[in-house]
Amino acid sequence: MTFPTPNHDESLITSETPFIGNFHKTLPHNEYGEVDASAYRKFKNTCLQIEAGAPNNFEDVPGGTYPTNDPLVILTSAKFTSPLSGAATEVHGPDPKDLEMLPAPDILSDSTAAEMTELYWMALLRDLPLASLATDPTVQIAAAEIESVFNTALNTDMAQGRLRMGLDLPQANGALNLTQQTVFRCGLHDEEYGPLVSQFFIRNVPYGVQTIDPRQVPYIRGKDFLTNHSDWLRAQNTGKDKFGRDYGKCNYYGDQLAGRETYYPEVTRYISTMRDLARFVNRDALHQAYFNAALFLDSIGAPLNNGNPYKGNLYAREGNFATLGGPDLLTLVSEVASRALKVVWRQKWLVHRRARPEVYGGLVQMQFNGFNCRQRNYGLPAWVAGTEAAARIKMHNNTQNGGGDETLFLPIAFSAGSPNHPAYGAGHATVAGACVTVLKAWFDEDAKLNDLLSSAQENKNRKDPLELQHLLQPGTHISGEIFNAPEPYAGQDANKMTVGGELNKIASNVAMGRSMGGVHWRSDNTRSMRLGEQIAIEILRKRTLEYAERPTAFTFRSFDRQMIHITQGQVMKLS
Repeated sequence: MTFPTPNHDESLITSETPFIGNFHKTLPHNEYGEVDASAYRKFKNTCLQIEAGAPNNFEDVPGGTYPTNDPLVILTSAKFTSPLSGAATEVHGPDPKDLEMLPAPDILSDSTAAEMTELYWMALLRDLPLASLATDPTVQIAAAEIESVFNTALNTDMAQGRLRMGLDLPQANGALNLTQQTVFRCGLHDEEYGPLVSQFFIRNVPYGVQTIDPRQVPYIRGKDFLTNHSDWLRAQNTGKDKFGRDYGKCNYYGDQLAGRETYYPEVTRYISTMRDLARFVNRDALHQAYFNAALFLDSIGAPLNNGNPYKGNLYAREGNFATLGGPDLLTLVSEVASRALKVVWRQKWLVHRRARPEVYGGLVQMQFNGFNCRQRNYGLPAWVAGTEAAARIKMHNNTQNGGGDETLFLPIAFSAGSPNHPAYGAGHATVAGACVTVLKAWFDEDAKLNDLLSSAQENKNRKDPLELQHLLQPGTHISGEIFNAPEPYAGQDANKMTVGGELNKIASNVAMGRSMGGVHWRSDNTRSMRLGEQIAIEILRKRTLEYAERPTAFTFRSFDRQMIHITQGQVMKLS
């Protein structure tokens, strides 16, 4: 079944204004952040005309403006991000029009309110060491409340786009399965074992004769954005921060003439917090995490999928290389990433046009706190502003704003807020789904990672025995901005950590890392990973017809835990 239509938000007319659930960043807005209706209709009609095949573009769509401290300078809107790419065609992978997504949750639904509650907690816990998630008392409170609001959504929301068990939320025995250990994970197969961060994120990666160092320059702790009215409204109108930087340049140093602001400490470190994950997905090369995982798995001699004809003794005089070998794998990981973007960009611009979470934060602020002594009546569920998360966000934002300003805006990790393209589907999550599917189809996903690391150490006599031989976890101690290096992980579930589980986990890390930064909803991520999986399946299907080594087969476990078998151009679901 396909779902070629968006949810009902574009036809929603509240008592205040239309289009409150849709993407309208960089269009003109009033003082409440409500989009100019005529400008949105122009934007929407342009999207619909492009989807219908008309040779059109967005040059006539009005842009927003915002005043600066200089009365002679008006900040103008940033550019939309690649909206025409959704109208591209494709021959190597599925055509973008061949795939569809469920409608997104409605803006006024309990599902969206529950997702917002999770985002509030992510923002509040952004600087907590990840090694503390399973034991921290605040996370215990967060996990309990998130479980409660998700159960509310599951029990009350009947709309087509509602949150769903197993798709958006982890389940066990037909019930929501969200614990302090697994909060902020997606519920994928074997993802629940071990630390939240995938092993492939915190290990050195051999790259030919060079080594990729996984350490990164972090964002400075405790610095969030869009927590006050002026910064939030500027972002809605222009897509820029107070220094005129758009999302592509956000969090850089501030304008020297306006007073230089430092957003980075003078350190490098391994991913150790949710802010670090948000930092990675703000500047990554999009398929970077999976390219690195492919290099690492190849370097430790991870066993191939049973359907690879070069596994075992089938060929006595041939070895894999240009086909079904390392160069083929690395090219394939890159190929599916490129195709994934075309497909999901159509969903974003030409089908769904879902609002980003920062817009919802503004709706919560305007409905329950108001502006200039006037509250707006959008019809959001009353409980969304009465949660423990919302109470703590008020205090958090008051601190961010220097006191006297307890707002309900969603604190964003990026100075310009979200990117200038719609939320649903999620580009990072779609690419994650596609690339990880390729890797699960290429390698034996049920192989125990602990065994592979020990074997690789024995066979290769590596110079970094501690790193290679052991499973790792993020550092547990912090001094200022410096975390100690990853430490060996020896949890009771260490022997349950598999290649497939850590691949699922890195897809979840990247997808949810966008939510940890405040720019995507959980359902953007969970559903876009499935979209990416569909893209990879079609490309793998075509590959089985192109290889001279026949029969080549790919067998893997889907994100929905269904075994998929691809061979000789056929895709089968195994019981």
